[in-house]
Amino acid sequence: MTLRRPSAALFAAVSAVGLWLPARASAAGPVPEHTVVAFLRDYMPSNKLSIKQGESIRFIDGDPTAGPGHSFTESVPEGVTPKFDTDIVPFGTFKDVPDISSLPAGTYAFHCKIHDVLKGTLTVG
Repeated sequence: MTLRRPSAALFAAVSAVGLWLPARASAAGPVPEHTVVAFLRDYMPSNKLSIKQGESIRFIDGDPTAGPGHSFTESVPEGVTPKFDTDIVPFGTFKDVPDISSLPAGTYAFHCKIHDVLKGTLTVG
């Protein structure tokens, strides 16, 4: 699992809304088109996300109260492998959500593996 610290630009943007994350150097490679932050057991900017087919998402855990962290995982029945899953991302780190850019158009439910209250929908168009 590749975890990285948020960039200085993200630190500045997130600090503007009162969220503190340590600033670190940018990750190598292209920056995803969308960023989702887990903060105080909620997803920001929303738990209803829309992206275009082929776009990607960076998931950041900005919740110092989350214990081991949060995940951004497709909700599927037990025994079915999710189409996307960050696994657990610890506070102050991020992970680009794997396999998001290859999803076909449709609506996908997502949740945090640890916190049942964190859930939402992702629409790929």
